[in-house]
Amino acid sequence: SLQILSTPDKGRGLYAIRPIAQGTVVEISPVLLFTPEEWEAHGRHTVLDHYTFIWRIPGETRPFMALALGLGSIFNHSSRPNVSFYRNIDAQTIEYTTTRDVSTGEELCISYGDSSRLWFPVVDDNALASESDEGE
Repeated sequence: SLQILSTPDKGRGLYAIRPIAQGTVVEISPVLLFTPEEWEAHGRHTVLDHYTFIWRIPGETRPFMALALGLGSIFNHSSRPNVSFYRNIDAQTIEYTTTRDVSTGEELCISYGDSSRLWFPVVDDNALASESDEGE
């Protein structure tokens, strides 16, 4: 029900290839965890810094960082997201669920948080993608 497409303004993103009902789980991504030390020494200095989630583990004083595998790192940001996500700390997964009905051709987006803290200009349209990233 999802495909990866590219747009000139946002790059790769996930788009619906058929209508998706509100409340549908569209992805469950396992995560790869980085300790605070690994992240500080290596991860934050790479492109991975743009694709990770803060991962707070009970009993740990500093957060780990989690890279969502599968489709989890392809969801783009929107200040009007149509997908929410839930971090399952014990299972080390992130579950993505639609928050409203999604139309065919519409991009599925999550919120990365406060737009004033983002490292890129926010583009909040759901234009159809112009070219496909086949084979990724």
